[in-house]
Amino acid sequence: MPGAGYWRPGPVCSVSMEPQDRTVVQLLAALQVDVPFGVETGRLAGGTDANPRILAAELKALSGDQKYFAQSGTVQLRITRHQMEALRRKGAPGGDVGVIRTFKNARNITFSEHCPGCRRWIHLGPAECEGQCFCGQKYRVVFDQTPENWSRPQEMRCMDCGVQLTGPPSGAGLNPWHPINGHQMQCDACAQKRLAEQASQSPRPGAR
Repeated sequence: MPGAGYWRPGPVCSVSMEPQDRTVVQLLAALQVDVPFGVETGRLAGGTDANPRILAAELKALSGDQKYFAQSGTVQLRITRHQMEALRRKGAPGGDVGVIRTFKNARNITFSEHCPGCRRWIHLGPAECEGQCFCGQKYRVVFDQTPENWSRPQEMRCMDCGVQLTGPPSGAGLNPWHPINGHQMQCDACAQKRLAEQASQSPRPGAR
């Protein structure tokens, strides 16, 4: 899951160092994207196994300026800090923004995924977007996931318990749903539970 700004294994990986004179346009071409909206960047994390993060011994041998990565849904690159900063100036998300990847499909099915910060559910919707979870975590939804992950829960879910939305979003009914923001809702059971918890934490009248 995206969000912490560290190298994660991907489907197609390049752990060789990119030429240090590559421009942002050239980096985007290597990442197979047109814009930097969904390009994750950050500092490499060392590993002890042979995965696309990077071996700890190899990471130690790199100069401080070369310990950075750029990642799309298809490709991972090792880059310099200067290149990372250039990508961010052009719109790539910083380390405080989680990137959640999904995919378009002919059935027009949408998916939900855990917030990279608090693990509440976020509905990814039908289009790329950026938002902020109930917990305050910033995120971007990008449609470039490779390979496609059909095992992910589908459609809108209660942000707390994860039950799928089955009724109208709001209004009268046995199980009304409560909109929280553009990509999160809460089932009535969880909403009532949160209200009860808030009431129990509120100071009683006259209490010191």
